[in-house]
Formats: sequence, C-alpha cells, structure tokens
Amino acid sequence: MDTEVELLKAMVSALPDPVFVITESGYYAVIAGGQDSNYYHDGTHLAGLALHDVLEPEKADWFLAQVRQTLLEDGMRTVEYRLAAEEVDGIDGEAGPAGTIYFEGHIQPLNERWKGERAVVWLARNINRRHALEIRLRHMSETDALTGAYNRRKLMEEMDSRFAEFRRYGQSCALIMFDLDRFKEVNDRYGHGVGDEVLRRITGICRQQLREPDVFCRIGGEEFALLAPGTDLVAARQLGERLREAIADHEPDDEQPGRRVTVSVGVSAFMSGDTHMEAIMIRADNALYEAKRAGRNQVLAVEQG
Repeated sequence: MDTEVELLKAMVSALPDPVFVITESGYYAVIAGGQDSNYYHDGTHLAGLALHDVLEPEKADWFLAQVRQTLLEDGMRTVEYRLAAEEVDGIDGEAGPAGTIYFEGHIQPLNERWKGERAVVWLARNINRRHALEIRLRHMSETDALTGAYNRRKLMEEMDSRFAEFRRYGQSCALIMFDLDRFKEVNDRYGHGVGDEVLRRITGICRQQLREPDVFCRIGGEEFALLAPGTDLVAARQLGERLREAIADHEPDDEQPGRRVTVSVGVSAFMSGDTHMEAIMIRADNALYEAKRAGRNQVLAVEQG
C-alpha cells in the first residue's frame, strides 16, 4: 500500500500541467505538477494560503466565483484566463516564463471533502501558443494583405457594434468613405506595382491622421472607409478634409511621375431615423460619388437621410 501511495504521489508530481485543490472558502489545499519552468512558475508555496492572500481582490474574487460555480453545477467546467507572475505574491518571476500567461482551466468537483470542506480540482494548462495563433488568424481574417489596413469584414463588424451602441445610448459615430481619383489611369500607365505602392502610401498617410478608436479599412480596389466613433457630422467632415488635404499635398519620396493622387470623399453620420446600418453606408457612398461628379478632390457630407 505504501508503495502504491508513493507511486501515486510521484505520478501527480510529474503531471506536465499544474494541478490545484482549492476549497470552497478559497484556500489552496494541495498543489502539484507543472514543474517545467519553460511553461510555468513554481507555485508550491501557495499551499495553505487563501486566494485573497496572494491575488488582488478582483482577481481573487473571480477565481473563487469559478470554484463555487463549479460546485454548484456539480460538473466539470472549462474557463480561460490570463495571469502573470507579478500578479501572484511570492512567485519568482525569473524562474519561469516572462510576461502574461494565457491559461485554460479545467475545474472538476472533488468527490471527497478536504478537511470537511467541499473543494475542486483545478488543472491549469498554458495555452500561449494557441492564443498567439488565434490572434494571428483573427488578424489575417480582418486585415487587408496589401495595405495592412482593416478589411470590409472588420468594417461591417465594427459598424454593427457601433450602430447598436448608437441605438441604445445615442453614441455619435460617423463614416467617411473615399475613393482614389482616376486610379485606373495610374495602373494603366505605370503598372499595378506602382498602383500597389500608391495604395500602401495612402494607408500610411491616413494612419497619421487617426485617433485610437478610429477604424480605417480598405473595402475595395481603391476604396477606403474610416469609421469614427464619438464623432458628429461636422467633426467628421473636418476629418475628411484633413485626409483629403494630406493625400493631395503629399510629395512622394521619389520623382517617378504619376504617383501623386487625390481622393473624393463622402461623409455621413448615424442619424436618429436610421433603422439599419446600411443606411449610413449608402449615404456616405452617395456623397462620395457626388463629390466625383462635382469635379473630384473634394469632400461632401450628407446632412439628412
């Protein structure tokens, strides 16, 4: 029997991922496994301490809520969370991975009570690689490969979110759409390589004019859109004018002809009568083409639906 017990202890200690027994009142009862310092920090000193002894109150409250919810449901639950060594008192940050670790936690009620108290077994798995891959895949799915700007899919997601905020809270938001004037002539005369360089340069110019919440997208061949949260129609028109001027006034680094371009800009804002977000896009698109018909290289704003 002693041999079996020792073998069981050795097996638990050798688990690749750390395992915690956490009581319903929020104490670390047992800690084992997770000895690879490439993936985890040594948390064995936590045994006997409470969550609130070693974590900030908000984070400790979250962990304790997960423990109690698992006991309430009486079944295994899976949660994802992030935690850094500096967020846990007593952890040696240098003896383990640097920075924030993303975890997948598998929480299972313990069949036996720990010193008369209900408890869970919490297995924590390092999912940093998976998280990084998910971030990369999401970035690829919402980013234009040529310019690095967001794509139409991202614009529609953000429009949907902002329109919901507008309908519920009245949060102002504006949409600016612009199209490069006579861009086909650039491609036809100088080739698509030059045209691609122009598109990348335009993206760089626009990014210098943007604020943190602005969402800048390439939505077509030479068509771009800027979603500007917290911006009314007057301010959006001013922003559209700044973009137009910055693009028209920009001097290319080289002297190759044909690379200096202008844009026609259409502006609209969310309005109280809007019942769907497509209405905002239609107004901005109509204003854009009206700017083209009026002579190009100008900004037009739609003031009513």
